[in-house]
Amino acid sequence: MNILRRRARAFTLLEVMVAMAILGIALLGLLGLHHQSIQSVIRAQQTTRASMLAQAVMTEAELERFPELGRTSGNFEASFPGEFKDFRWERAVEASGMFPDVRKVKVLIRYGPTLSQSFSLVEFVHSPIPPDTNGLRQGATP
Repeated sequence: MNILRRRARAFTLLEVMVAMAILGIALLGLLGLHHQSIQSVIRAQQTTRASMLAQAVMTEAELERFPELGRTSGNFEASFPGEFKDFRWERAVEASGMFPDVRKVKVLIRYGPTLSQSFSLVEFVHSPIPPDTNGLRQGATP
């Protein structure tokens, strides 16, 4: 009788194998979630870097006071040597369309290993020099 009681308390090889399979599947799922979490953190870091670099390019446009119309582009090697190799910037300055003393400045940051991701920032810059209203008044009077 003593032998039967010991056998009833022990696990069979099949039960152990099933338990290991269930444990393996659960751990595989957790590993997949961990991978996704790390990828999300990396994406968030890259987006944060892109937004900060876009703001730096926009600040340079603001320091120009009233930037010239046209497109410019470049990388960040001069400002941050060796830091942002997978980041490129483009800046487009356009007339606002309605106001001659306002310009639309759009900064686009392309980033990633193949530069396939992007972040853009748009701002309207007002000319610090007041417009010539004398010419408008002279043209309006008969």
